[in-house]
Amino acid sequence: MHQLRQWTEKNPLKYIAFYFLIYCTWFFLLENFRHPVLYISSALDYKIPFCQYFVIPYLLWFFFIGGTCAYFYKHSRRDLMNVCRYLFTGMTICLLIYTVVPTGLHLRGAVTGTDICSRLVSMLYSTDTSTNVCPSIHVFNSIAVTVVILQSEFMKNKKVIKLGAVILSFLICLSTMFLKQHSVIDVFWGFALSLVLYPLSYRSVLAPDPSDTRVTVHL
Repeated sequence: MHQLRQWTEKNPLKYIAFYFLIYCTWFFLLENFRHPVLYISSALDYKIPFCQYFVIPYLLWFFFIGGTCAYFYKHSRRDLMNVCRYLFTGMTICLLIYTVVPTGLHLRGAVTGTDICSRLVSMLYSTDTSTNVCPSIHVFNSIAVTVVILQSEFMKNKKVIKLGAVILSFLICLSTMFLKQHSVIDVFWGFALSLVLYPLSYRSVLAPDPSDTRVTVHL
C-alpha cells in the first residue's frame, strides 16, 4: 500500500488516467447492461419547475472539476492528491451503490423550447440517461472540490476564487434538480456522502517538500 501511495504521488497524471479508465468502463457497463430496480422521486421534485437556463452551471461542472485538478497539478501537488483521493473514493462508492441498487428517474418532460439552452438540454437528455442517479456524483464532486479549495493553504488568500467555487458549486447542485437530472433525494445523499468521506479522504499524505516554505495544514 505504501509503495502504491508513493507511485500515485510521483505519477499523478498516470494515476488519474488509470482511475478514469476503470471508472468510465465501469460506468459504461452500468449504463448499458444494468437496468434500474428503484425509481427515485419525492413530492418536492414535482414542485421544482424545469428551467433550461440551469444547463449552464450543469455543464460548467466539467470545467470546474477538470480545471481545479489541472490548477492544483501546476501549483499544489498536495492539494491535487487531496482532491483526487476525495473524488475517487466517493465516485467508487457511488458506482458500487449503482451496481447493487440501480436507480432511475421519471422526472423528465418534453423540452419544447428552441433557444440555445433548451437545445443543450435536449442534447444532454439524449446523451445522459436518467439512470444511476442516487447518490448524485455531480453533487458529490462539486462539494468535494469546493471543500479542497476552501481548505487549501495555497488558496489561503484567494478569496475571490473561494467565493466563486462556493457559488458555482451551489448553482451546480441546484441545476441537477431544475433540469430534472436528479431528485432532491439524490442531491441529499450526494451531500451526505461528501460529509461522511471528508474525514476519511481529506488527509495530506505527501511527504513535506524541503523547498516548500509554505505552512502545511494537516487535518
